Amino acid sequence: MSNLHEPIRPDSKLLDWLRYFCAFMLYMYGVSKLMHLQFNMSSELAQRPITSLNGYQLTWYYYGYSRVYASILGVLQITGATLLLFRKTTLLAAILILPMMANILLINMFILVNDYGPYVISALICTSMLVIVRHQRASLFSLFWGMQKTEPKESSRTHWWIRIMIVAAVSTIMISGALMQHSLRR
Repeated sequence: MSNLHEPIRPDSKLLDWLRYFCAFMLYMYGVSKLMHLQFNMSSELAQRPITSLNGYQLTWYYYGYSRVYASILGVLQITGATLLLFRKTTLLAAILILPMMANILLINMFILVNDYGPYVISALICTSMLVIVRHQRASLFSLFWGMQKTEPKESSRTHWWIRIMIVAAVSTIMISGALMQHSLRR
């Protein structure tokens, strides 16, 4: 419990405004996905040649192909928005929402190039989630780094060799695949 006489820190007011703004926007986007107001261009685009579609149309057609996918995104956005409404679940919400919103931001930046509304909103939501996560960095550092156990001393050399073998095997497979693909094109 907090002390009634404890002053309210300015950063906690900012965090409150950020989480409420993000909750509102995530509810709007999540509900619009569930109501099929987003990703609903498939029928009109299906008849057109793919080369006539711009990035926006291709993206909406692609993501609109699966109603299940759009619904899952909508449910995740609504779940994140709901978690943002409560201070105790704000960090959980930020950790859940940040990877999804980072992906949406990248899509908005590199595919929906000329549509600035979603770009700005997704950038604001991502930035807000980063501010919330940064605010809890000490707790996160403790959880993800400080509380984690290292390999036992007697097997640390074995783990080191396993890591090297994994990186070497993946590198060999990828380079071999690229070389084979290149030689098949000739």
